Amino acid sequence: MSNPVSQAVVLSQLLPTFDGKHIGILSINRPKALNSLNLEVIQAMRAQLQTWEQDANIVAVWLEGNERALCAGGDIRALQQCVGQEDAAAQVAHFFQHEYGLYAYMAHYAKPIITWCSGIVMGGGLGLAAASTVRIVTETTQMAMPEISIGLFPDAGANAFLQKFPFKSGVFLGLSGARFNGNDAILGNLAEFAFASDSKERILQTLQQAKWHQKPLVAIKQALLDLPAATLPEGHLLAHQHTITQITQQATFQDALNLILAHRHDSDWMENAAHFIEQGCATSAALHWELMQKCRHLSLKDILNLEHTVATHCVLMPDFSEGVRALLIDKDKNPKWQKTAAEIDDAWLTPFFNPLSIEMIL
Repeated sequence: MSNPVSQAVVLSQLLPTFDGKHIGILSINRPKALNSLNLEVIQAMRAQLQTWEQDANIVAVWLEGNERALCAGGDIRALQQCVGQEDAAAQVAHFFQHEYGLYAYMAHYAKPIITWCSGIVMGGGLGLAAASTVRIVTETTQMAMPEISIGLFPDAGANAFLQKFPFKSGVFLGLSGARFNGNDAILGNLAEFAFASDSKERILQTLQQAKWHQKPLVAIKQALLDLPAATLPEGHLLAHQHTITQITQQATFQDALNLILAHRHDSDWMENAAHFIEQGCATSAALHWELMQKCRHLSLKDILNLEHTVATHCVLMPDFSEGVRALLIDKDKNPKWQKTAAEIDDAWLTPFFNPLSIEMIL
């Protein structure tokens, strides 16, 4: 269905069902920024979701971006602009509280959220997908957690949803920033359905005709199972299972990084992963390795609280500003990080986990 032209960063409309109910259509509308999440988007999404949650005529929510992207992640430029200001710590903590609070809210939403994960779905976009009830991928789906390229770490609840990937491949994805596709997402429990990217209108029409007198999630799954599934490109994770298993069984993140580099000639995908590591921030890789171990048995709420602490510290450290400079401002792609992998020890990482004076309330 087409959306009305609007300057609003989040568009909403109601799709009537055949039995008198409605599906809320929520569209992120920042196409020039690949629908990245700034505070305005986050607050608008939550406000609309809260309104629909109280409306008995709304049976489900459909979340989408545009043809090119669902969401490419958080608005890194907006975050970087906070750095250096007198109240930088408060501003950064405030942003992450709203962002992570949205994921926590969506994860416990009273109605099913169906998310159309076509095109680019990265960083915070994966946070949205992971917090949704039903996720649909297509042949154009491109996913990644590329935060080590900017001195951050896989956040947005990644330390919860990456745990669900088999043979610890979620650890590998965070270390390498490697792109993965719809097949990989289904393997990693980040998606349930695969349809062609040009089938969105047909899917919505099918949902209009669903039997909404029963439990909404049952109605959704029955309707989607009646549609022809798409044939997706072959996934990367299963093709590299043996290598990834070796990498993630290493004793230290340094050993894991070295093994990725040693396997760079196995395939183009591994070469891209190795190149990403060479350009990426070693501190970010170390934090990812540490967090994935710390979060194995934590609740989503506790994971988001821990991510909030570490992310706030990260943004206030020089590596984040340097990563944004090299990638988005000067675009020389030649960041000068504070530490190499060999120089990182527990004493360097400990301050990132120090409690903040600003507590996050989910």
